[in-house]
Amino acid sequence: MAKTIAVTGKGGVGKTTIAALIIRHLKRHASGPVLAIDADPDSNLGTVLGVDVPETLGDVRESTLAEIRKLPAGMDKAAYIEAGLHETIVETETVDFLAMGRPEGPGCYCYVNNLLRGFSDKLLPSYEWMVMDSEAGMEHLSRRTASSLDYLIVVVNRNPLSIDCARRIGAVITSVHNEVRRKCVLINGVPEEKAHAVLEKMNGLDMEYLGCIPNDEAIEEMIFAGRSLYDLGDSVATLRMNAVMEKLGA
Repeated sequence: MAKTIAVTGKGGVGKTTIAALIIRHLKRHASGPVLAIDADPDSNLGTVLGVDVPETLGDVRESTLAEIRKLPAGMDKAAYIEAGLHETIVETETVDFLAMGRPEGPGCYCYVNNLLRGFSDKLLPSYEWMVMDSEAGMEHLSRRTASSLDYLIVVVNRNPLSIDCARRIGAVITSVHNEVRRKCVLINGVPEEKAHAVLEKMNGLDMEYLGCIPNDEAIEEMIFAGRSLYDLGDSVATLRMNAVMEKLGA
């Protein structure tokens, strides 16, 4: 079964970049295949990794609701839907990519959503690692869509509101009894000499501190140029991420 990582936090803290750096590290160092999941409706993870995503799970869910009533009697609807879900997986060397896409629209999605959860459970044994770039905020946590995780990484920056969000995320996890083996916090985009000030504001936060990823102009230039972070060489951020991943056993 895959070891699972979910990256979350307040909007604007750079969690998609952090998720991309984690996936980049695993692509280079993991001994087995990796599944990358973009669970943010904005769907930016594929862009920063240079992965073209022609169809998302949200697209399949919408088309399924439109087509499922037209299926002939006796056809296995679950098998029909699962076949469509498999087509949304973008296979690349070492890392497979899956985008959740847009949130639910009008109508009842209970049946299809249950199939999605079952589909995810079937996928995980095929991978060594699963990394999810979660949507900002806490709604996905309260819905238990981030349950049964090995690592929950909450990204914060110098904005005190990001730390407040981290505290609320910790409280939500406790209140809904989500199964998270290690709750972690990671500082992003803060100069090393100022990281101690952020740490002081995190006093009492019941999360394991993973470290600080400082600003990295090399990343900004790659994203601005539309280049994949897979192609990023050693830089201050990637070297620091190596140390973070070592703490996670990767």
